[in-house]
Amino acid sequence: MRRNVSCILLCAFIALLSGWAGHWLGSRHRSIVYTPETVVKHDTIRPVIPKPEVIVREVPAEVDTAAILADYFSEKHYLDTIIERPYLRVEMTDVISRNALLDRTVVVDYRQPVVYNNALALGLDAGRYSCVLFAGYRRRSWEFRAGYDLYNKSLVLGVSKDLWRW
Repeated sequence: MRRNVSCILLCAFIALLSGWAGHWLGSRHRSIVYTPETVVKHDTIRPVIPKPEVIVREVPAEVDTAAILADYFSEKHYLDTIIERPYLRVEMTDVISRNALLDRTVVVDYRQPVVYNNALALGLDAGRYSCVLFAGYRRRSWEFRAGYDLYNKSLVLGVSKDLWRW
């Protein structure tokens, strides 16, 4: 009987202790944020649009109506170069008639530079105790070399890779 009572008291004490610790730790991280009440009003005002006043004035000079009509119905071709670079050229051609755009053509001329991925090399490395005559083959960023050291009388092999190009 005593054992059951002590077990119940121990469980109650652990529950009380964990509840108090949870409340204390939770209250440190809890923040109360008050949001003010926002009143939003939407209103649409439609003013009365006044009718425009039309004033007709006489043209002070003689007007050549035929020239105006000929200009109106004629086609005008405009050519404009948008981008002009060594490898890129962009041209735009517009055709305008009767106050409207009839045709627009864009011509892009891109000349890609030729990139050589392979190369053969011939060289000579000279130093205090070496004189290496070599031939090499380059493929993209790798170069493979084979040569002969004239001073030490020995065969020399080499490989290299480009790390940065500028």
